[in-house]
Amino acid sequence: MKGPVSNVIEAVGGLVDRLTLPAREKRELEMEITRLLSSLETVSVKKRAEVVRGEAGGNWLQRSWRPLLMLVFATIILVGAFMPLPLLEDTSRFWDLLEIGLGGYIIGKFKSR
Repeated sequence: MKGPVSNVIEAVGGLVDRLTLPAREKRELEMEITRLLSSLETVSVKKRAEVVRGEAGGNWLQRSWRPLLMLVFATIILVGAFMPLPLLEDTSRFWDLLEIGLGGYIIGKFKSR
């Protein structure tokens, strides 16, 4: 599987091949553009790594509140399967809260990637 940068490099290579320049100048131009794109990709990777490190920081509770909340919701549903709980009735707002929680949990995970 090719990354977006390698696709751009191939496209630039095809564009450079169509230019009416001597072969040596074409190679130099292609190498310079490739170096520039590689340096931009390196900067992008470093920025993404900084974001990941920043999100991983904080104490244990800051990193774990979403999984803990979802475990509490799962426990309530599991207990409700064996005992009647008014919290789990069809008219309860619990299901709306669970839907919002799941949406935020899943979207939050995808946005951080």
